[in-house]
Amino acid sequence: MLAYSPIHHLLFDRLGRIPLVMTSANQGGSPIVFRDEDLNWIDGLADAVLTHDRPIHVPCEDSVVTIDDEGGELPLRRSRGYAPLPVAVPVVGGEVILATGGDLKTTFCLMGADGHAHLSAHLGDMADPRTQHCFEAALDHLTFMTGQRPDVIVCDMHPGYATTAWARRVADGRPVMAVQHHHAHAVSLLAEHQRLDTPIIAVTYDGTGYGLDGTVWGGELLAVRTPSEFTRVGHLRPFALPGGEGAVREPARIALDLLTRAGIDWASDLAPVRAVGETGLHVLAQQIPRGTGCVTTTSMGRLFDAVASLLGVCQQVSYEGQAAVELEHLARRGRGLDFSGALDFAVDDGVMDPAPVIAGIVAGLRAGAEPADLAAGFHQAAIRATAAAAGYCADAAGISVIGLTGGVFANRILLGGLRKSLAKAGYEVLSHRIVACNDGGLALGQATIAAARRATTAAEERNGTCASESPAR
Repeated sequence: MLAYSPIHHLLFDRLGRIPLVMTSANQGGSPIVFRDEDLNWIDGLADAVLTHDRPIHVPCEDSVVTIDDEGGELPLRRSRGYAPLPVAVPVVGGEVILATGGDLKTTFCLMGADGHAHLSAHLGDMADPRTQHCFEAALDHLTFMTGQRPDVIVCDMHPGYATTAWARRVADGRPVMAVQHHHAHAVSLLAEHQRLDTPIIAVTYDGTGYGLDGTVWGGELLAVRTPSEFTRVGHLRPFALPGGEGAVREPARIALDLLTRAGIDWASDLAPVRAVGETGLHVLAQQIPRGTGCVTTTSMGRLFDAVASLLGVCQQVSYEGQAAVELEHLARRGRGLDFSGALDFAVDDGVMDPAPVIAGIVAGLRAGAEPADLAAGFHQAAIRATAAAAGYCADAAGISVIGLTGGVFANRILLGGLRKSLAKAGYEVLSHRIVACNDGGLALGQATIAAARRATTAAEERNGTCASESPAR
């Protein structure tokens, strides 16, 4: 990026024409440090601190934007330079709505009756109390700027999210509405394209989202005909996260569960078996068959993590999305060999079973195939399976538009390949250009859904009143 503040230019004047690498002053997931009195937040991260006599009144994280295979912008974090510029949403209600977003990559949305949806800058992990304080400060600032006080608060359905608890805690008599995670992703995509009246099959792939059945969703195909409701028409076949959150940090546990479902023994030549070790294998051999301490999931993000472990790419996750990111980079080095048939999901209508692709990867490894080629083959298998399942669901519902949303679509191989495959099959394909495909764009969908539901309820009440009054007249 170019120098954009006087302090940058002063640094270059002293240091000369050398590049400087700059990032936020914060621990991962925590808010950025912008006051001298909070320097203890970054103890151990820096050898020295350069301070300034010009106070920062409104902190703002850096934006992160990449370029997709079509040369278009793919926002991963909409913050500095974008927030709080509004996203125009077709007016669907007459109330001011506050949407609290998710728990990671937290971004809230304040949407007015004029259809202007103001999204905050990236705030971080709401499990951190300091982030909650910054959330409230940013909300106060945006409320002051827009002159709008929320009439309704909307949050994620997950009962354990800090944003959900915050919404209920500060409601003060205002209605609080819970919205399903992947439904919000889908409507966020429709809202940014101003296509709220367009029926769509939304392919919503991410790591974690609380499902209507109480399990962890994340590989979902949703039919959305109006913003206020959805139908789950397809999904990844469920598997387990042994140890819950622990499996996210150690994807070898997920790989072992998937190996079991594929009928493959835990032989020592497999990377996740070696990564877990004897003690871990003993525990998991009791845990997985019984389902004890295992969380059921349909998450495409967790499947990518498991494949990364199986190929020996990543066994310990130290930052969000690490295993999937490293798997994508490995796939880019693949020679593009045709693994069609050897690497494929089983697709039954809208349900995608990963067992055959897991078995195919193991067979490939044992036959001496390069991990990079297998990683590329897995990506192509995911593209074929998704295109087949989404196409089936679209045709069954009489819908011609398919949307791609959720954090997994930060993977440009998957995004570009699926977009081309679906377009070739004759479908119109929507993907994100304005807000992030990940949870950073979630609040826009939440606010839009809440506004649509409130407008529907108000219309029903008016019609009910008219119907009840007409006999008297």
